[in-house]
Amino acid sequence: MHKLPALSEGEHTFESKGVALTYRVAGQGNEVFVAHSVGWGSPASYLRNGFGHHLEKDYTLVYVTPRGNGNSGRPQDENAMSSATMAEDIEELRKHLGLDSIPILFGHANGACIVLTYAERYPFRVAKLILVDAQVHDSPPNDSFQQWVAKRKDDAVFGPALAALTAAYKSPPTTDEEFAEILVKAGPYHFSDPLAASIYAQQCDLKETPARVWAFLRQSACDSKPENRLPHVADAGRVTAETLIIWGRDDPMCSLTAADALAHGIPGAKLVIFDDCGLIPWVEKPAEFLSSVRGFLNH
Repeated sequence: MHKLPALSEGEHTFESKGVALTYRVAGQGNEVFVAHSVGWGSPASYLRNGFGHHLEKDYTLVYVTPRGNGNSGRPQDENAMSSATMAEDIEELRKHLGLDSIPILFGHANGACIVLTYAERYPFRVAKLILVDAQVHDSPPNDSFQQWVAKRKDDAVFGPALAALTAAYKSPPTTDEEFAEILVKAGPYHFSDPLAASIYAQQCDLKETPARVWAFLRQSACDSKPENRLPHVADAGRVTAETLIIWGRDDPMCSLTAADALAHGIPGAKLVIFDDCGLIPWVEKPAEFLSSVRGFLNH
């Protein structure tokens, strides 16, 4: 297949609303698979190093680094760091790539929050959608987060990780180095088996893509404003893409209540839940995760 220059292997940039954003292309397949990272400063490399390289033989992977993150540019208006704005950036990426619609759109956690918003706003621009442990702004009320905190706060390993996570919001870091240190310390809290955090830390590869405290300090602040809260569940019926939802049963951050709400709201969506698995399924259930993704894409 002859690829357009925008889809040639390597690092690329495109412009959205006056901001230069970066993405990386890797892989040999005919179908384009856009993998969107979280917008709050974590290294975007975790997607490729975690699972993406396993798919590059069969697909052309496009790894997107959101505005304010990694080597992407920062908007002059700090209020333009919302997940909603990042969803609009995907539309500019689609145009830049020369695609009538995005064949496969993937997001994890806050990245799933962003790509779901895009699929709801531009339903005919996405063919297949994969949401993994999605952050859902309008999840039905539940106390999942509080239950996990109560269960883990006194644990010898989970407790200190939770304390590091809590401290990051009460007394935010001010440098990229401090932020990276918090990511490592808080890592174990996000998993069913805290030892899995070391695998995730390797996949982040801070030397390849630095953590950005600038994004951490601004995205959540933007998203907390009422005008930036997103109707993920309310607008789920607008999605026309074939949709796979993957969730870890032991995810302490994103509730199963939210997973069920999306699965019931998105027409024809398939929900897969992994036992003994937290926020990042490809770390704790790598074979099962890849099998589910491949099965969905090949059916």
